[in-house]
Amino acid sequence: MVKGTNITLEIDKKTILNNVTFEIPQGKITAFIGPSGAGKTSLLKCIANLYSHYTGTLMHQGTSIQKLSDKKRAHSIGFIFQQFNLFPHMTVLQNCSSPLQMLHELSNEDATAKALIVLAQLGMSALKDTYPAKLSGGQQQRVAIARALCLEPQVLLFDEPSSALDPQNTKMLAALMGDLCKNGVTIALSSHDMNLVSDIADHVYYLEDGCIEHKRSF
Repeated sequence: MVKGTNITLEIDKKTILNNVTFEIPQGKITAFIGPSGAGKTSLLKCIANLYSHYTGTLMHQGTSIQKLSDKKRAHSIGFIFQQFNLFPHMTVLQNCSSPLQMLHELSNEDATAKALIVLAQLGMSALKDTYPAKLSGGQQQRVAIARALCLEPQVLLFDEPSSALDPQNTKMLAALMGDLCKNGVTIALSSHDMNLVSDIADHVYYLEDGCIEHKRSF
């Protein structure tokens, strides 16, 4: 599904990723773990093309991620930020429908209808007219996931998904990730939460100082 070969990334003349090679298999959950500063989040941002100044190659189904159009990339790879990055001036529904209008050029009516379906699937329909500031951390995360799912990505990337969650919400997140995977979404995440990783991951890469030290499959 996604394959990275010899990925090297420098920021402000500091090497963040050093010759990293990995695979994210289709229909599986892949975790990148390691200490703070190991390069986990930076690697996910390269996969999502939020960082594009790396060397090496990143391929999605045989096509360079850098060569995908914005629309195709949004349909291929979704990114859930650690801080969720919801638009504070928009309701839950607007946060989910606006990307459909901007990237897929859907009408407001069609975008709203599709967003409502996804919110219902995630149990968020009752909060569709609520603004992000009124939501809990777990609810904000579900909105961020819904927003990404509206674009029907084949791969969904999660940056430290349990960092702002209590144990109950983390358990709910693990169940949701499992359901998404069963429904055909490939998932990759960065995490310090070894309980979450051990519960859900099929493959685990350990990073340290920008290098992959070892891989483990379950």
